[in-house]
Amino acid sequence: MLCAKMMKENVRMADIAQRLGIAPSTVSRALNGSARISEARRQEILTVADELGYRPNPMVSALMKNRHKRSDPLEAGTIALVTDYASAGGWKKKDVCQWEYDGLVARAGEMGFKIEEFPLSDYDDDPLRLEKVLRVRGIRGVLLGFSRNPQRKLDLPTDHFAVAGLSAYFRRSAVDRSNFHGLYNVRLALDTMRRYGYKKIGLVVPEFNNRISGYLWSGGMLDWQRRLPESNKCTPFIPESDTSFDNFAYWIRTEQPDALLVYKLPVEKWLAKIGQHAPEDIGIAYLFRTKDEMDYAAGINGNLEQVGATALDLVITNLNTNQLGLPATPKEVLVKGYWQSGHTLRQITGT
Repeated sequence: MLCAKMMKENVRMADIAQRLGIAPSTVSRALNGSARISEARRQEILTVADELGYRPNPMVSALMKNRHKRSDPLEAGTIALVTDYASAGGWKKKDVCQWEYDGLVARAGEMGFKIEEFPLSDYDDDPLRLEKVLRVRGIRGVLLGFSRNPQRKLDLPTDHFAVAGLSAYFRRSAVDRSNFHGLYNVRLALDTMRRYGYKKIGLVVPEFNNRISGYLWSGGMLDWQRRLPESNKCTPFIPESDTSFDNFAYWIRTEQPDALLVYKLPVEKWLAKIGQHAPEDIGIAYLFRTKDEMDYAAGINGNLEQVGATALDLVITNLNTNQLGLPATPKEVLVKGYWQSGHTLRQITGT
């Protein structure tokens, strides 16, 4: 009975939509009395909502009523995803970006919003032109999303917008943002690998991406090693270039790690060049895995869909409380990842 009660309390618009095979935004409009939904469809949705035990979130309901009063509901329900790539959608080639975007879209659908991308390249990289378009269209929610340059500060006037940031994009813009919990993820991976029996674990990540993490990856590794005996400590390999095979091979010979915690760098190919393979000769776990690596490799699932969803929550919270412009004290919400086992690690005999 308790489990059934908890399940009902957690029913979302997305669950109703899945049962009916329709979009969550359709469910949202039906539950909020939109004239765009036929009476027959509305009754069908209400029936399923009742069967599943759906109960509306009072904060979201209040927000929906408030934003419908203010302006055109179609435009007020649009969240602008501002990106800084050479072309619209160029970021979709990266798994990590796509996962965050999927989380954004799913949460937007649950709350009756839609995401629309606004590439700066479409406005000649002029934030003032973009601001005029957003204001004319009545769009009040802005999410600073995918950018190739992490040092880019977006000089977009924000006095009329509820703004939040996604991950480390537009890092120099002082906004509320969500991000992956780099420190927690590193420690979780290291603790798990230690339980497998590995003793000397090396961190292998590019300098560029370590910097994007706020140096939480290298910081987490070095702090974790403080309590280890000197023989088990391993200097991290953090190259400026991702083509550093010779330096990597030298590092392997010098440090002699028995396992690696990796992001992005092609360590499996590099190890094969020096006659080593995972997990027979050396264990490998990944801080983030590509879709292909997820089929076989051990490591952290960064929970990036939730990072995206949380970024949208920040925008909507600011809309709901009418907090426009830059916050006096920006906050950062860190989303924890979780461990997933794989064939690139093995249990060490005798541990």
